Amino acid sequence: MNNSVLGSRPIKEKDELENAYEKLLEVEKSKTYEQFYAFLRTTDLPYIPCLEDDVEVIYQECFKTLHRLGEASIPISVALSMHYYVLASIATYPFTKTSPQYWKREILLNKIKKERLFIANTGSVRTYDNVSGNKAIIAMKEKDNYIVYGEAPFMSLAGIADYLVFTSELSDGGKAVFFAASGNTQIEFTDTVFGDTMRGSFTKSVKFKNLRVPVSNVIKLDTHAKEQSELLIYQRSWFQALVSAPYLGAAQQVIKDVRDFGRQKIKKGKKLSESEYFLDNLGELTIKYKGAKQLCMQAGHLISKFQQGNKTLLEILFEASVLSKFFGTHHAEEIVTKARHMMGTQFLSPQTMTNKIYKEIVFGPLQPMTDIDIKAYFSQNL
Repeated sequence: MNNSVLGSRPIKEKDELENAYEKLLEVEKSKTYEQFYAFLRTTDLPYIPCLEDDVEVIYQECFKTLHRLGEASIPISVALSMHYYVLASIATYPFTKTSPQYWKREILLNKIKKERLFIANTGSVRTYDNVSGNKAIIAMKEKDNYIVYGEAPFMSLAGIADYLVFTSELSDGGKAVFFAASGNTQIEFTDTVFGDTMRGSFTKSVKFKNLRVPVSNVIKLDTHAKEQSELLIYQRSWFQALVSAPYLGAAQQVIKDVRDFGRQKIKKGKKLSESEYFLDNLGELTIKYKGAKQLCMQAGHLISKFQQGNKTLLEILFEASVLSKFFGTHHAEEIVTKARHMMGTQFLSPQTMTNKIYKEIVFGPLQPMTDIDIKAYFSQNL
């Protein structure tokens, strides 16, 4: 359980997620993605971490939402995962009630819930020494403010979000998490290299040009440990554990399409679905999907057991989240590639969901931690 003063989520209509899914399918046709985010604000879905008080339930509900929306649009779901992970990690981190961080957190969560805000975020420091990250954002204390300058290459939901959340190095040593309103002339957004493929995620690079952030919007981190603060590792664990959900949702959709293809395709007078070879391949796809999803659920379970100061448990849950990300995104990509071989040219037909997913699924393994970082981490932590 977290130690938030926020109450349990009220019971909502069971079809809230399905309504969002149907709306996303509609928006995908017109590419008017702003309309979907506007619709999403009217639901409780983006604010699950503010409304639930059980950590494992928060994880499961966030994962379920990302998974379902990922069936319709990987970019949209990935963007929402960025909002979720920083919100969930801050909402559930067990700050003591005597700490200023606790009350700053509570004020922020209540504001997000009440005003129905979106947050965009970018990682700017390493969680572990051998985990890659951008170190180009620096903040300097000046009376009751911090002056922030520097640049981060990727920020999803940029241009849509109301608040930006980022972690910065402090000029006098240490690190802190910053919350800044996005509509500020000292913040500059630039389009990234992804182009139209990830258009719905509104991913941009962000540059801070002497941005002034009040101390009330800053949570300083305890960085006595060599690996930096627990909060950063805990936050990265949430990200790793959730980011596979969009890709696995898309992979499940492709498995459904393969199954339907087998029921319709006639070869030598028989349905393809009656072929033992076809069924073996379909079974293999399903095993990969279910195996990866189980790893994600295990990672979420371990995150819910987090305790301050328990370095062994923190390392275990971090590694579980990394494994879920590695196998989740890789298995999703393998499923889609195998499905392309099974369905042939029909898989790549213009305007089909399979063709769309095929173009988007490749971004999964590229999400941090990348394969290079993951392999380096495990090679150095035997």
